[in-house]
Amino acid sequence: MSGGKHFFQLVVDRDDEFDPHDWLPPLDRRAAVRMLGMSALAAAVGCVNKSGTTSTSSTGTTATTTTLTPSTTSTTTGTSITLVATVSPSAATGTVTFYNGTTSLGSATLSSGTASLSVSFSTAGTETLTAVYGGSTTYAGSTSSAVTVTVTASTTSCSESLEGEEGPYFVDDSATGYNRSNILSNLDGTDTQTGVAFTMTLYVYDTENSCAAMQGVQVDIWHCNASGIYSAESSESTSSESWLRGYQLTDLNGMVQFVTIIPGWYEGRTTHIHLRLRSTYNSSSSDGTNTMQFFFDQTLIDTLATSVSPYSSEGTNPTTNASDRVYSEQEDGTTLMTLSGSTSAGYTATAKAYLPIA
Repeated sequence: MSGGKHFFQLVVDRDDEFDPHDWLPPLDRRAAVRMLGMSALAAAVGCVNKSGTTSTSSTGTTATTTTLTPSTTSTTTGTSITLVATVSPSAATGTVTFYNGTTSLGSATLSSGTASLSVSFSTAGTETLTAVYGGSTTYAGSTSSAVTVTVTASTTSCSESLEGEEGPYFVDDSATGYNRSNILSNLDGTDTQTGVAFTMTLYVYDTENSCAAMQGVQVDIWHCNASGIYSAESSESTSSESWLRGYQLTDLNGMVQFVTIIPGWYEGRTTHIHLRLRSTYNSSSSDGTNTMQFFFDQTLIDTLATSVSPYSSEGTNPTTNASDRVYSEQEDGTTLMTLSGSTSAGYTATAKAYLPIA
């Protein structure tokens, strides 16, 4: 070694004669090179990592597994079942979307590793269901194995939904932009309303056609914010606002879904959500004969009013479900929703409407 350079010399015995001083039997040049190998050559000239270790890098997120468990694998048309998705590790956060084939049935937020959704089916047959966890910055997404549910035709008839009054705050929202699932903000995306997250899935059925799902029904939704205020009302000083209003058209399964918050309350009424259903039975936007109201469990309402911001700033509502005229007199308690979830992760509910509204 001189001048900072490495020299390597390979000496090969060129004769074929046996020599007792040879360290190996006769070996030609090409065989010697093959035996020595390029790695040995590289080591000899100092090209190997002297630490003797190999470093690897790993990027990505923690792997997850998702399983889907239906409350039953056999049901009838129009009867709700509950789909429960379990994501492992249970610390995973985010949402799970449930699918029937390639059609989304709705989404639910994970809470302690589980998410659930109530669904029903409008036609008889075998449904193939999966649950897809969307992943997060920490946990990778994953998809459950397919689960089949057998749906048979219901032998019972369904009855018309009872009408709930329109109320004073309906505004025809058929304008461009109101056709939306997420109704939290104004049409331009501003002034997003805060509160406990709530996703409502509604199925619409035809009582005069063997309770079949109704496609193309325009379902308008509107309700107050957590402080009991409605948008688009001069009396509320919100004329230029459009939050918590919108509509959807029912799909082949008679389904629409809205992403919103649980409403607050205002004097004289319990907590409620308004719906107007425009169909072949009644396409009017203003005659008040195709409207419904949906309600929340009284225990949840009281919990929000006493311990969950921003609802708690309004205090406890003196009007309960039982004393509300629409809940008890007009709809006979038939539109009380069953919720799944928590105040921290949000709630989901599946409801039904049977047309024509009586």
